Order: sequence, then C-alpha cells, then structure tokens
Amino acid sequence: MRDQANSPDFIKLCNIVSPSLSNLKLQHRGQDVLPLTVSELEVLFALCKAAPSLADVTIARSLLNQLGPYLLNTHVQAIAISPFVRSIEPSLWELLSFSLAYAIIALGLKHPPLHLQVFECTCHYLQKCLEVIKAAPVGGLADESEDLVKTIGIDQAVKTAALSTSLLGFLDAASRLTHFFSVSERLHLVDLLRNILTEQFMVIVEGVFSSMRTANTPSNDILLWRYFSRRYAASGRPLGAMLLQQGFLKLLVSCSSLDVVDKESLQRSDTLDVLLLQQQSLDIRQSHQSIALLELLADIAVDEMHLLEDGADYLRLASSWQQRLAFSVKAHTLITYLNCMIANEEIAEADILVPWLEETIADAVQMSHEELASVTLRSMAIVSRFSPSFATSFSRLLPRFIVQSTVNGETIDAAARSLASILQLLSQDAVITGLYSLGNVLSNSNTDHAVGVLGKDSLLNPPRNAGRYHPHANGSAISLDVKCDDDAAAAYGNIVRAIVAVANSCDDDKITALALSILLQKLGRVNITVDNYIIREAARLVVRGGPVELKSLLKLYGRISHDCVVQRNLIMLEAVKRARIFLAKNLNDATLMEEYRKNLLETIVSKGDVHESDNTHEADVELAGREITELLAPLAVSVSCQRPFPDGEAHEDILRLQREAWFNIVVHGITPYASIDQQFISALRSIAVNTKPLIAHDRADQYESEIELNTVLRRGMNPPHTAEQKKRLISLLPKCESEIRSLSYPKLMFLHAAYVVEILRAEAGDCTKVLSYFLDPSLNNSAMGNCMVAISDEVMKTSLRCQREFPSTVAEQLAQILTGCCHRIRRVQVVAFSCAEKLIYAMPSCLCQRKSLFALLELLSMMWTSCLDCEIDEYDWKSGYFSERGKVSIELSDDFELRKSTLSYFYKRAKEWVTSVINIAPLDVKGLLQVQRRTVLE
Repeated sequence: MRDQANSPDFIKLCNIVSPSLSNLKLQHRGQDVLPLTVSELEVLFALCKAAPSLADVTIARSLLNQLGPYLLNTHVQAIAISPFVRSIEPSLWELLSFSLAYAIIALGLKHPPLHLQVFECTCHYLQKCLEVIKAAPVGGLADESEDLVKTIGIDQAVKTAALSTSLLGFLDAASRLTHFFSVSERLHLVDLLRNILTEQFMVIVEGVFSSMRTANTPSNDILLWRYFSRRYAASGRPLGAMLLQQGFLKLLVSCSSLDVVDKESLQRSDTLDVLLLQQQSLDIRQSHQSIALLELLADIAVDEMHLLEDGADYLRLASSWQQRLAFSVKAHTLITYLNCMIANEEIAEADILVPWLEETIADAVQMSHEELASVTLRSMAIVSRFSPSFATSFSRLLPRFIVQSTVNGETIDAAARSLASILQLLSQDAVITGLYSLGNVLSNSNTDHAVGVLGKDSLLNPPRNAGRYHPHANGSAISLDVKCDDDAAAAYGNIVRAIVAVANSCDDDKITALALSILLQKLGRVNITVDNYIIREAARLVVRGGPVELKSLLKLYGRISHDCVVQRNLIMLEAVKRARIFLAKNLNDATLMEEYRKNLLETIVSKGDVHESDNTHEADVELAGREITELLAPLAVSVSCQRPFPDGEAHEDILRLQREAWFNIVVHGITPYASIDQQFISALRSIAVNTKPLIAHDRADQYESEIELNTVLRRGMNPPHTAEQKKRLISLLPKCESEIRSLSYPKLMFLHAAYVVEILRAEAGDCTKVLSYFLDPSLNNSAMGNCMVAISDEVMKTSLRCQREFPSTVAEQLAQILTGCCHRIRRVQVVAFSCAEKLIYAMPSCLCQRKSLFALLELLSMMWTSCLDCEIDEYDWKSGYFSERGKVSIELSDDFELRKSTLSYFYKRAKEWVTSVINIAPLDVKGLLQVQRRTVLE
C-alpha cells in the first residue's frame, strides 16, 4: 500500500483537492467560504470511500490531513450551484458531513497512531459548530413568529439549515463508529453535543424549517432548501428539531451500549437482542469517567422523556411522520436508560424505567409504532432478567396486551417472545399456565352454536406426550372485550399467533406438543375465522416440533381437506393448502421433510383406492380428483426445494410412491390437456421436473416388468374406462393406433402417465430422461415399446419447440443423449441415435458447443479403447469408462461384438453429424476441434 502514496492516481486526486485547502478559511466580515465545485465534491467522496481500506499509516495520515479541514467547515461550506447538488440524497451537507466524519474516524480506528489527531479533529468540528450557534443573533428568536426567515434573514436561516443537516451526518457517522472513542472521549463528545443541542437552538431549527416550507420569497437558497425539506419529508425524516434529537439519541444508545455489551457482539446483533441472551451484565470495572458518562446519559434520557411527555398532546395533532420520529426518539431514550440501569443500578433505577414501559404499552397509538413497540416489549423481558421482582407483574401485563391490543404481525411475535422469556424465568408451570390462559380466551361460551370447520366429534385427539398437562378449572383470567366481528377476528388471530410464538421461543418439545394440543382442541369451538388461524399457525409449531406432532397435524389436515372438498369450503381449503406449502418451505430437518413428502405421496396414492370406497360412481372419482389437486401445490414446493433424500430403503420407498402417485394422478384424469386450472398445470410441471422416470431401475435386468404387477395401474379398470383411455391415447399418438388397441388397461395407464410426465418435463427444458424407460423389459420389441418410441418423438418435438433460443442448454442434453448411443442395451441405443439426430439436424448450433462436441469425441475414444481392451486382455475386461475432458461416463456390455458394432455405427453417424455442422459453421467447429487436439496432445 505504500506504493499507492506515490501512484499517479493518488497524486492526481490530492492535487485536485489540495488547491482548495488554502481557500477553506472564512473571509473577513463573516462572509462564506469559497464554494466547492462538482469535481472537488466527486474527489472528496471518492477519497472518503477509499479511506477505510488504507493499510499504510503514512497514506492514512496524508489523507487525514487532506480531509480534516473540509470537515471543520462542512457546516458553513458553500456549494457551487449545479444540478449535481439536487441529485445527492438526502442532502449534500448531510452526506458530505457523514462521509468525511466516517472516513476520518475509520482512519483513526484502523491506525492507532492517528487516534489523538482524529479525536481532536472531531472535537474541533463540534467546537466550531458551537461557536457558530453562539455567534448567531438570539434576540427574539425563541419567540413564536409567523415567518422566522424574515426575522433572522435569509443568510442566517440558510446557515442554520446547513448546520443542522451537517450535524445529522456527523451524528450518524459517530453513532456507527462509537467504539473508536474511549470512555473519557465519549464523555467529552456527549457533553459538547449537549451544549450544542440546547432547547433554544432546537426552537430556532424548528422555526427555520417551518418558515422555509411556507415562506413566499424568490430566493434561490430558500427554494433549494424547500426542495430538500420536501425530500426529507417524503423519506419519512421531516427536517426539524426532532430529527436532530433522533440522531443525538442514536449516539447515546451507542455510547451506553458499550458499557453493557462488548463491541464484537454489537457489530453482529442489536443491543437488546444481545441482552436478552445475556445472563448477567459485563464485568466491567467502572472508572470515575465511566460513572460520569453513565450519569450524564441517564440525566439526558430522563430530561428527554420529560420533554416527550410534556409535548404528548402536541404530538397527537402533529403529522404522522412527526409522530413516528417522536416515537423513535422515545425508543432510543428507553434503550439508553435501560443500558444505564444494567451498567449501574445506583445511577439509573428500574423503578423509574418500569412506569415508562407500562405507560407506553398502555397507549395503543405508541404501540402501533413497530420500533417503539419492539423496544418496549424486549425491555420488559430484559428488566425481568436483571430485576426479577418485576417479572410477575410483566407476566400478567403482556397476556392482556396480546389479547386486548389491536396490533398484529411482528409486534405480537415480539410480545410473545418477551412473555416466553419472562415465564421461563419464573418456572415451567408458569409457561404452561400462560399458554392455557391464552388458549382459554379462544373458547366460546356458547360452544353448542359455534360455527367451526369441524364438529366436536371429529376433533383430533391431543398428542400423547401432552396428556399430563391439564387446563385449570377456573379458566382464563383474561377477558376479550371487542365491539365488532373484525376486531374479534384480529384479536383471535393475535392470540393464536402468540401461543405459537411462546411455544417456539421455549424450544421445548413438550411445550410445543402442549401448545399444539391447546390449539387443536379449539378447532370448531368459535368460528371459521379462528379455525383458519389455527390451521395456518399450527404449521409454524410443527416446524419446531418432532415427528409425532407432524404426523398428528398432517392427519388433521387430511381430514379437514376431505370434509372441505365435500362441503366445497374454499376458505378452509385455501388455509390448509397454505399451511402445507409453509411446511414444504420450512421443514429443514431431513427426517421431517422425508416424512412430509411421504405423507403427501401416500395421500395422493390412497385417493380412489378400493379400500377407501367400495363404489366407483363418477361423483366419487371426481371427489378424489379434487382432493388430489389440493395436494399438488404443496408437493410441487416440496420437491422443488431439492433437499436430498436419504439413501437406502427409504429412498427407494419414496421413488416407488412417486411413480404410483403419478399413476393415480393420471387415472383420475388430472392431465395438462384436461379441464383443470393453470395453477395445477404449473404444479404438475414442477413435480415432473423433479421426478425420476416412471420405471423401477432395479428391474432392468429382469424378464418380468413391474407394470403388470402394480395395483395402482389397475384402478378404474372396466371395459368403458379402458375404451375411453385407448381413445385418449390414440388422440395423443395417432401413429400407434394399432398397437394401442392391443394393449391392456395397466399398460395404457402407464403409457399415458409416461407421456404426461415426459411432455411436462420437456416443456421445462429436459428431454433426456425418456431414454431410461427402455430399460424396462416390457418395452423391448413390443407394441408397448413402439408406443414409447412415439412418445420419445413427441418429447423431442416439444423440447425443440421450447428451447430453440438456448443452444447451450440443448448442448448439455445432447451430451447425455450421445452417452445413450453407447448404452449396453440395443433398444436404448436405437432411440438415442434417433433423438440425437433430431436435435442436431433441428438445431445444428447445439453441436458447435464445447460440451457436446467434446462429449462426442470422448465417447468415440472410450468406445475405441473398450474394443482395444477386448483385444489386449480378453479375460480381464472392463465395463465402465469415464472421461475427465468430456465429463461423460458409459457402462458397456460384456458382449465384445456389440461393442464393435456400436463403435462402427457410432463413428459413421458421428462423422455425418460433424460434417454437416462444419458445412454450416466451419470456424466454430474447427476451432473446437483444434482445442480438443491440443488438449489431447498436452
């Protein structure tokens, strides 16, 4: 890095900004500094961005000397008028001050020898800001005025605005790198800022920006600041005193956090999150300066809280953005005082903090602000951890807030997590009591007339391992008082969500089973809205649970789905489908995911089984089909997650279920060309892409096919249905009409299923799996084999139609098909040659790719090597060959004559293919051939 100091680029950048250093001094009689040009600004931003990466202290000192003078005058720096100024967000003065301060502090943080110089630079900047404030005219400024700009003058108003935004940038940079400053330096820094941000200055700032927004003056400076004011307001940060207070309190939070949390943890997580996991405060030896800093921070927090309380009535009439800023300031104030309390209870007492928290949680308007609500709720849990005497009162307060508040979403989750943390501090019995208290609120007093999705007789029994917990006879001590059905629905949703969040926060299998039992017992007790909430939220519980809870819930989902399909209850069907999709996305445990996939596949296979219903009426077939379609979307999400299956018998069981599920899907007429919704077609396509071919690979060397033995393929077998299936298949494969008419019903259904799966796979861009079907013995030299050849032709047509613009993808598939040309089974070779020829002649560019052409040449080399091995060592033959260059492998037959004939025919066709492609694209092919030759020689 030392060479960079003498590099031309570095010297050039320094020369651009160095001439201006002599101009960065105030002119006599209070005139502005000379304006910065656009080129200087661009160089400054570039140097600031590069500062944290400098490793050489000499370069860092040089850059610090360059940037320091600019920071000192940022608040009074004039800027040359340019459209570039308006394009900088949020404003040039804030961004420039932030960039300079962050770069300078970062230099001091990375290079300890520069620490003192950096600290002096930051203090000098604040001292100059304080001098500007003291030098400003103060007469009558604190009084209310209709137009403060006219009162103090345009120049002074512009200076105040620039100073305010410059301070915003500095505060942001300092709060991010607070760990650079020592305790004494933080104390000095906070004291300086407190002297700057006085009440009088805040009144002036608020009046200036208020007047600028309404002033009727042709001044370009006022118009520019009005533009910035609108931009700040549009971003949710209206310029004014409250925005400065927010920046100041952020710095106080950073300063106080360093006394209770180590800086490494602060860089990874939020202060409150670290404290929630921290059992006790850090054992930091507090010096006199540290105690003085904590006292100062606590005093500022108390004063700020009093100011917010005094202006509470005014804030209710202010704009929504002003309210949000005030709530953000209050959140930072609470964190600051909480940190001081944890660091030293003698300086900040919990008896002062707790009433603030209780007052905040009792105000629905304040709790609607997510940041303030989250801080308040987490602070309660932290206070309970460090001052256990308050845990009991908070454990009663939080359930009431969850039940009676109108908030939802993340705030309820935060409340539930805090409640779980507090209850765990008390005892496990307290957790159980809390869950039952929330669950009993869901009970409707008039259960006989409750309109739920399930009746009492059809409710699922609770899990066995939750049976030793019993609800309290007195019921819940919390009452739900709502004025309309919408409020009741929101409240019920919050309660269900809270139960789930509490159980998940405990991370205990028994608590999870208990919470699931409580929720499932409430199904059908209140109304369909509550049932909807329970069905969806129960899935969040099972994700953290075990196999027993998952099986119980999936069984419940199956019963609900069946009842809703019969009743055509679309609302509950949608709830069950969303819950199943959530499970498919969030079950990270391999065992649970395998169990879930297996359940989905088994459920699909079981629909329409003879054991499920003895009659075969058309209505029953349609009902089973509708139930199957409800499982397609969850199954599609599950197989798209691409989580690997475990090896062994379980894997083979899943593959068997996949085949049988597709057979049953086709048996019930759920195909892309049937009258089903497009969403089901998309799900079918996704399942097909992630499905293995519909044959059992372990039967490839056996004479008996699995097709005739599979009972799923026989479902619905009767003469009318057989005739109908033949008619459908003939319409898909008209060239095989004579062969189709001679096929049995199981073979018809197998071919139909294979056609559906492979056509859907081809539409997604994969045409290579069709070769695997010819491993089945029933497809060799038979009517069924001819039909499968026709299906392969249709697959190739579909694939070419959908992939004409992706020759590289087709080249990868061509490489796999060329591997099939060397297969040990003759029937596979014939089909592979046919498919390869169709691809090459329809899209010659696919053979001009490195992947496909190298694979072709390497396959020829391996086939020639295999024949040579037969001649050299007749008794020690080798069946498998792999090429590292072509990334292809082949398994050959032990029939040496078949190897020779395969090589001869493969060479003949390869020569034709390459010759035809060379005539079309000679340069591309010849270039690849030269690369291949050079690679072989090397």
